[in-house]
Order: sequence, then structure tokens, then C-alpha cells
Amino acid sequence: MNLYDAIVQLLLENKPLLLFLVIAIGYFIGRIRFRGFSFGVAAVLFVGLAFGAMHPDMALPDIIYILGLVLFVYTIGLRSGPSFSPLSKIWAA
Repeated sequence: MNLYDAIVQLLLENKPLLLFLVIAIGYFIGRIRFRGFSFGVAAVLFVGLAFGAMHPDMALPDIIYILGLVLFVYTIGLRSGPSFSPLSKIWAA
């Protein structure tokens, strides 16, 4: 077994390691600036896609996807909520 197969097997057996490795690598890649451009947190998405392309079974449990979606929708709602409604100025007063 070569090194690539050993790493893939380790990540298939250890889902929390896969999750934190994708987040960590994506975070650090997202902080790299090239001519004033950086991917930011979107780099985590691209790293996740790259890891998913390594092996078809390399996926997290469904609860992780659901929790991520819930947190995403919640944070977007918090950020855009006050300015979303035309009545927000009346409610804020």
C-alpha cells in the first residue's frame, strides 16, 4: 500500500479527522492573498470538493450537512435580517 492509499484509508475510517483537516487546509488556503485576491472561507468549499474527488466514499455523515446548512441559513438571516424588511426602520424605532 502506498502513501496515498494509506492517507485515504485513514480519512475514510476517521470522519472527524477528515472534517477538521478540510476546514484547516481550506482556512489557510483562504488566507493566502495573491495580487489583492483571496478565496476567504470559500476555499474550504474547494478543499472539500478536492477531498471528495479523491475517493467516492469520502463523505461526512448527513447530520454534518444538515447542521452546516442550518448554521449557514441562520447566519445569513442574522446578517441580512434587519435590512430585509421595508418595515425594519419602523420596528427599530
